[in-house]
Amino acid sequence: MTPEEFKRLQDERGKLTKQIKDVADRQDKWTAEDEERWKTLNKAYDEVLAKLEAGKAELDALEARQQAVAQRMEQIGQHADAFQLPQNSGGGGQRRIGHDGATLDSPPAHDFAGQQVRREAQFALALQGWALNGSRYNGEIRDEHRQAAQTLGIDLAANCFDLRLANTGDFRALQRRSRLPQNALSTFDGPVGGFTVPETFISRLEMAMLAFGGMLRVSEVIRTGTGEVMKWPTFDDTGQTGVQIGEAEGTSAGTDPTIGQTSWNAYIFSSRSLLVSYQLLRDSAFNLAAVIADMLGERLGRIQNTRFTTGTGAATAYGIVTRATAGVTAASATAIAYDELIDLEHSIDPSRRNMPGVGYMFHDNVLLALRKVKDGEGRYLWQAGANSGAPDTLNARPYTVNQDMASSIAASAVTILFGQLSMYKIRQVGTVRLYRLTEKYRDSSDQDAFVAFVEADGNLLDPGDNPVKKLTQAAA
Repeated sequence: MTPEEFKRLQDERGKLTKQIKDVADRQDKWTAEDEERWKTLNKAYDEVLAKLEAGKAELDALEARQQAVAQRMEQIGQHADAFQLPQNSGGGGQRRIGHDGATLDSPPAHDFAGQQVRREAQFALALQGWALNGSRYNGEIRDEHRQAAQTLGIDLAANCFDLRLANTGDFRALQRRSRLPQNALSTFDGPVGGFTVPETFISRLEMAMLAFGGMLRVSEVIRTGTGEVMKWPTFDDTGQTGVQIGEAEGTSAGTDPTIGQTSWNAYIFSSRSLLVSYQLLRDSAFNLAAVIADMLGERLGRIQNTRFTTGTGAATAYGIVTRATAGVTAASATAIAYDELIDLEHSIDPSRRNMPGVGYMFHDNVLLALRKVKDGEGRYLWQAGANSGAPDTLNARPYTVNQDMASSIAASAVTILFGQLSMYKIRQVGTVRLYRLTEKYRDSSDQDAFVAFVEADGNLLDPGDNPVKKLTQAAA
């Protein structure tokens, strides 16, 4: 997506925002035609918003890569200056003085952007060769597959393909949609095979996981190298205060804080079998890499989001809905009032309410209802960020749409969460294991199958002050 296309979408979003508000202002006089227009405008708004989010990710990735290349070239220039090696403006390389006073040309500077592109192409070919190996299409493996695999240190005969995910810090950068650090998953430096899976493939896989559900976007994700139980101690000292003492008086003994512990395991999540046709395996290495990254990310993102939202904690993750504390019970089973949202916000301690990572979470259908809610002055709580470029807000708070939460405002349903959502911690083991199945679907569909596994767990870190509260609808 070009910057011009992105700007056009921003303008379209602004126009739709105004049209939605114009229709909503007349809701007490709606006709059937107005109701249909409301639905059409909201659907168009959501489509434009999805395109903007995807376009922003593309532009951020492009900017990140350009920034990384620029930083690396600047670093090279600084090294050259430090060692008094003047740049040769004519040939793109460097010149230095030999022992006899003659000038010697050094090799030209590396084409880092080109190197990255070549690395991506090599990985795509190696992945295609690995996918073809061991199947009935083994004869389709060409020398270019073998050469690419040898360059990257990939064994085409291996049954398992380990995809190393970003480390914790780099994944947080992805969550914020900010620039990746210069050395994050970079192939600019390091020995051959040091970075087997290129940046584009991993970024695509992880962005697909982030896109489906919302929990991975708002939670703190911690990546560990192994799957041992991870324990996090908690300290609740909120009931204690200091004391004033007089001159020459001794200090009084305090009370120890309440100490607890929260644990994370490493439960196995599967993508289930991903079927790939012979034509795709044979003809398009680049499409194969894109298909696998997108589909694996989507499938693994969906199942993890479900467990991280509503998991019971019985041999699976504790979902954030399960662990959130009761905040407000709505007066109605089928509606949410403005005052109840204010009560929900103030059920969170103010020290938490003003921390980073605080916001709402709900299903898209609940968002649709909340878009129509007004305060006592007739102003909509929902505000589009189209004019400022900021995210949309509800009562000036950010929100996250999570399709694994209650899909309708119904009796006893937990419809809204509010609080410091980043206190929900997701632990993932830092590899995705990809396997190929060459015979399982051969007789039924003549296709090869791939299945991926990732190990993860989730839990709300609650030291005792209840950082996330929930709004529950009244019982019938």
